[in-house]
Amino acid sequence: MKLRILHLEDNATDADLVRASLARGGLNCDIQPVNTGDAFLEALQRPEYDVILSDSGVPGYDGRAALADAHDRCPGVPFIIVSGSPRRASDPGAVQPAAAVAKSELEQLAPIIRHTLHSTSSQEEELETASYVWGMQQLVSVVQRLSLARSTQAIIDIVRHAARNLVGADGATIILREGENVFYAEEDAIGPLWKGRRFPLSSCVSGWTMLNRQPAVIKDVYQDARIVHEAYQPTFVKSLVMMPVRTLAPIGAIGVYWARPHRASNQEVELLQALADSTSVAIESVELVHGLEQKVTERTSELHRRSVELDVLNRELEAFSFSVAHDLRSPLISIDGFSQVLLEGHGAKLDDTGRSHLERITGSARRMHRIINDLLELSKVVRAPMHPVSVDLSRMANDIVRGLQESAPDRNVSIVVAESMVVEGDAALLRIALECLFANAWKFTSRTANARIEFGSRIDRSGRRAYFLRDNGAGFDPRHGANLFSPFRRLHAESQFPGSGIGLATVQRIVHRHSGEIWAEAAVDRGACFYFSLR
Repeated sequence: MKLRILHLEDNATDADLVRASLARGGLNCDIQPVNTGDAFLEALQRPEYDVILSDSGVPGYDGRAALADAHDRCPGVPFIIVSGSPRRASDPGAVQPAAAVAKSELEQLAPIIRHTLHSTSSQEEELETASYVWGMQQLVSVVQRLSLARSTQAIIDIVRHAARNLVGADGATIILREGENVFYAEEDAIGPLWKGRRFPLSSCVSGWTMLNRQPAVIKDVYQDARIVHEAYQPTFVKSLVMMPVRTLAPIGAIGVYWARPHRASNQEVELLQALADSTSVAIESVELVHGLEQKVTERTSELHRRSVELDVLNRELEAFSFSVAHDLRSPLISIDGFSQVLLEGHGAKLDDTGRSHLERITGSARRMHRIINDLLELSKVVRAPMHPVSVDLSRMANDIVRGLQESAPDRNVSIVVAESMVVEGDAALLRIALECLFANAWKFTSRTANARIEFGSRIDRSGRRAYFLRDNGAGFDPRHGANLFSPFRRLHAESQFPGSGIGLATVQRIVHRHSGEIWAEAAVDRGACFYFSLR
């Protein structure tokens, strides 16, 4: 409920100051301003006001006439003089105003209105209800602003003003706990208090509030044993409420102060408690966000450090790989070359056993040469930069098939490639992966009658598209499938199906670099099917 006020004042600035003073005092008011005697008399025709405020006079109409007219037309409505030098009528028989307030002391206006309206219990209840509703509206606005605060200082700035305005106090302080001391971090008051000072917890009422985890409501600071009177004598403070911020483990307190004796009502205490609870939540949220930001910063720094280390290791690995390749290739070439010279130039002098040993040396040297080349290829696949483009897998597969058929024109293999399989990926890497998969299928169907190879795609159970390459060749024991994509892990003897054991490991690395997965299904002598997905 709003307090209905009629205000006679011809100075617009003074009218605004009165309105602001009542708002700071916690009164939820609906003020009707008038600035002439005629307008005042017209307004009195509607006797619906709780309070009438009047200057000592306006041109052509003085305050005594306004008081008399108000008394006649709105009997029982408190009439308060608000002027530069207020004074009551000198005639003892004249109607007296309910109160008089100097414009230089407008902070007294709201308390005087409260006191004047306390003459009847119904008016008091209405005023308290109106003040509480107004306070809750203000609190909602404060909570909204606190939710947007991103630092403890921003929270303190919001709360120090809000605490004073919510209960119409003359001052407010924000106190933070620092171990066994309290720190008066900020204030908003009509006079200086204790901003920037520190006190032991045991020597001040804010410390008592934190240690006992309960509010302190004090009407007279000089009559309460919890107060160090010497600390309050230089200040304006006569009454106060000290509210802990966070009840279970207080991290601070909110203090509000009055320059006159004031016993805070239950509703005022409830508003301050709600403000303190909201402040606690806001501070904890800011601390949580700052903690997360710090962890993100630390993690980012750690990732950057590891990335730099990994880059150094990769460069060292690359240098090592090429060094090993160069150092190993040279003697292998020599072994292979001289073995061939020996076989061709002096083979006739060797018996069958000698020639067999020499052929094995040559074959081993060549096999080692292939392994080195495959390892270098795998190393390039892992480190090569990605260049994603639109890739037609169907066209790429058909090109690979033509190459296989040209390399072995005597083989009769039925090969089916689905049409229009287009993906986004690195064309060079995907080419290597498909060549390895087709080469495997071609190799492991070499001893199969009516050999068949099929390349296509389907939608799997998770809704993603998976590509597959199926053959009806030698297959493998699925119990050993875990080793399928590990380098040098072979599931068939070299004498059956030659190879280095690097191809499928290379395919897996390429699929993983495309954020995909690869897996296989197979049975011995019943073929194999390799599936892979891309991002």
